[in-house]
Amino acid sequence: MAATGIEIAPGVVDLTPPQNGYLKGGYVHSFLLDTPDGVILIDTLFDADAQVILDALAARSKTPADVKHILLTHGHRAHLGGLAKLKELSRAPVYAHEWEADIIAGERKQQGVSLRPMKGLAVLPILIGGTVFGPLSEHKPCPVDHLITQGARIGPLQVLHTPGHTPGHLAFYWHERRALFTGDAFVTWPLICPGWPNTMLNKKQTWESLRRLSELDVQAIGVGHGAAITQNGSQVLRELSARGYV
Repeated sequence: MAATGIEIAPGVVDLTPPQNGYLKGGYVHSFLLDTPDGVILIDTLFDADAQVILDALAARSKTPADVKHILLTHGHRAHLGGLAKLKELSRAPVYAHEWEADIIAGERKQQGVSLRPMKGLAVLPILIGGTVFGPLSEHKPCPVDHLITQGARIGPLQVLHTPGHTPGHLAFYWHERRALFTGDAFVTWPLICPGWPNTMLNKKQTWESLRRLSELDVQAIGVGHGAAITQNGSQVLRELSARGYV
């Protein structure tokens, strides 16, 4: 994928580090949304310099000042790398759930993860590396301006509270574009699943959140890790949700 991203739905650009993506948060993704309310950014990738996002803006003849809102799905390192830089350049307000806000602001450590063997072993070296070297590569803290949860709206986006991966995890739904942004409530790498099992704090809540997402009318799904779903998103979510929580 080029540094300037690909369009997965009208006005929706999917971004991920074009090189060494495995080492930069496990093929983590961010999304630029060109909306009537200005550019909305969902998550900020792994790299502190935010260069992938800045390049994508420039490729579309936009500047950081065009970013009007920065939305965060949750407080894990891979999704917060460029946050402080983008906040500095854009002065856009930052939004997150109350449970995640003090992690994002650097006032509390993110929760640890399990290192037990799991299906999709490709993610295990990242988890081990994060556990060992995490203190050396923490995101630069940034205060959250607005606390949001289920039912809030930012521009055309509906905020969905999707706990399980973390207690304050959020997803975002653009109904008019049939586009859903799941963060780590649903991923496609290293396999299609509701979040990485080793980083899931509450398995039952995770599956309940997935079931609620599967009820939406969705074509494209922007995921936290892995390639986006660009067709028949609702069907993909329903088929996965049908497995149910065991």
